[in-house]
Amino acid sequence: MRRRTPAALALALVLLLAGCGGAEPTRFPATWQTPSPTAPTTLTLKEAKGRYLSIVAPYNTALDELEAALRARRPWRTVRGLARTVADTNAAHAEQLRTTLWPEPVRTPIAALLKENDVALRHWRLAAAATSDTALTREIRAAAAHDGGTQANRVRTTLGLPVYRDS
Repeated sequence: MRRRTPAALALALVLLLAGCGGAEPTRFPATWQTPSPTAPTTLTLKEAKGRYLSIVAPYNTALDELEAALRARRPWRTVRGLARTVADTNAAHAEQLRTTLWPEPVRTPIAALLKENDVALRHWRLAAAATSDTALTREIRAAAAHDGGTQANRVRTTLGLPVYRDS
């Protein structure tokens, strides 16, 4: 008895699936042809409200935790770790803000917010890498000076959201 090679088995399978004469061969779409993805669309103002709030929520939470640690006079190394979280969430939310297709009225305030955010992010990253309490405090203050509050409130107003008030 002769043993069949994998190539022979593959050929037999192809012939079997092709119908091997008589019947019309089965046609399968080429596996390399995939449907083209739909192009992203611009958000409506209603969609933009929810999207904006979901994008900024992790960053706002990280800031609140950092502020609570500062008020509680936590050790500077603990605060530095929280500053790292702020830097990470700041970078993530900036990327999401940049890649979202905002409605026309929101684009200019979003661009202004991102410009201010870029300055703050540099300082958050320096705070996350600080090697002393003094350097950490200096960078947190520099980042806070570029918190984007005015620009964020313009975005919120344009979206019909209440302005953010620091408590």
